[in-house]
Amino acid sequence: MTQKRNFQKLECSKRRTQISFGSDFLIKNLLNKLVFQKYIFTILYSCISIFSLSADSQKSDSPTTQTEEKVLKSSHIFPSNIQNKKDSSSSSISSDFLQTSSTNFQSPTNEKSIDKDSSQIQNDDFQSKDEIEKNDHSKNDSSSKETPEENKQVPKFGFFIDSYYAHNPYRSSSRDNRYLTQPARWDEINVNLAYIDGKIETDQYRGRVAFQFGNSVNSNYKNEVSSEKNSNEISVRNIQEAYAGIKLAKNLWLDGGIYFGNIGLESWISHNNWNYSRALALDYVPYYSSGFRLSFQYSEKLSFQLHLMNGWSNITETNKDKAVGSQIDYKITDKLKITHNTFVGNEAPDSRARQTRYYNNLILQYHFTKHFIIAGSVDVGIQRVPDPGIQAYRQWYHGTFWITWRPVEKFRTSLRLERMFDPEQTIIQTGSKNGFLTSGATITLDYIPNESALVRLEGRYFRSYDAVFDRDRSKSKEEKFIVFAVSVKI
Repeated sequence: MTQKRNFQKLECSKRRTQISFGSDFLIKNLLNKLVFQKYIFTILYSCISIFSLSADSQKSDSPTTQTEEKVLKSSHIFPSNIQNKKDSSSSSISSDFLQTSSTNFQSPTNEKSIDKDSSQIQNDDFQSKDEIEKNDHSKNDSSSKETPEENKQVPKFGFFIDSYYAHNPYRSSSRDNRYLTQPARWDEINVNLAYIDGKIETDQYRGRVAFQFGNSVNSNYKNEVSSEKNSNEISVRNIQEAYAGIKLAKNLWLDGGIYFGNIGLESWISHNNWNYSRALALDYVPYYSSGFRLSFQYSEKLSFQLHLMNGWSNITETNKDKAVGSQIDYKITDKLKITHNTFVGNEAPDSRARQTRYYNNLILQYHFTKHFIIAGSVDVGIQRVPDPGIQAYRQWYHGTFWITWRPVEKFRTSLRLERMFDPEQTIIQTGSKNGFLTSGATITLDYIPNESALVRLEGRYFRSYDAVFDRDRSKSKEEKFIVFAVSVKI
């Protein structure tokens, strides 16, 4: 009985030992499988991580990052470091993924900003001439401040061609226009003005040089006559502008050379004007000046200019005196702007008594909208009479009114009304009893395919108190003509 019990105990002990051995064997197998699977998982995870990081690096073209180094280290299978490497790699990948996702998410915003810029360009199409020029300068200033390299080299080159045909049904045998410089010829297809130019503007210096030819050039420079050998009389008519400017202080500039005159709303370049031909008042003020110009931008709304010049619309000096001029430009509101220009100078040669000329030009502009603008100009001039024994002055007056309307992007119409009163023939010599007392109206239709090209059709009518307009065998109180012009400005 006792032996039987001992045998049963021995059998139970063997079974326990077998079970214990079997369980230990199973546990070891399970642990080995788990570790192996963990190794396999780590290797697969490292491969996936390296692949994703290499794809990101190709997108960003960046060198190997710390995240890649961590993942590469984790590929060496060390059981004690597996969990730490896994956590660091996953956090780095998550960070890179968020950065990449953030970058991709911002791209629609950039597209919207581009669309906004394009819409801004379309809105600029409706701006007036002064606003466009101001924006051009601001764009040059902003581009010049990007990098020092760009600030040193920002030259720009361009050209302008203005071809026209003007028909006067009542003209005399001469094709020259007696009272206007634009158009300067009748019934003749010709070039009114053409030029090529180069200009530069940085935050420290600026300049422009432009060479020109055309009918209006011949008309404007016909009084540039000098017998002195060293004068620029021969070549001066082909120089539209040639000036250099330096920045003296903040918003203070000094320019010297030949530059456009400061008086009047209209430019010599017809492409910049609402009407093709120039107003009577502006055809008899300086198109250009030769001198020094000091300009100061006090604020966004207020600016000043001072000029020291050879004289009234002359480059070649005619006497020992110099002339002075000024400009005050003030933007009262976003819609209302006022400009005041002056000139003072002796217009007589040294062989005659002084004939000092005083001239005032006042301009008002009001922008109802960006595409509907009105403007008015009043000019008053006085000049001492040639007789030195008489303390008296001759006077003349001008009044001009403009309306321009651009209902759609490619079409514009402009109306100009004017009145010129020069009874003593100080500016315009007619040889008539009452001088030049003339009223006029101009209507212009523009087709604008783009901001560089312009096709124009204009009709103009004059009515004078005296018969001052030439005919073949007589004179007339009326003058009317039409102009067709095509211009390109780059």
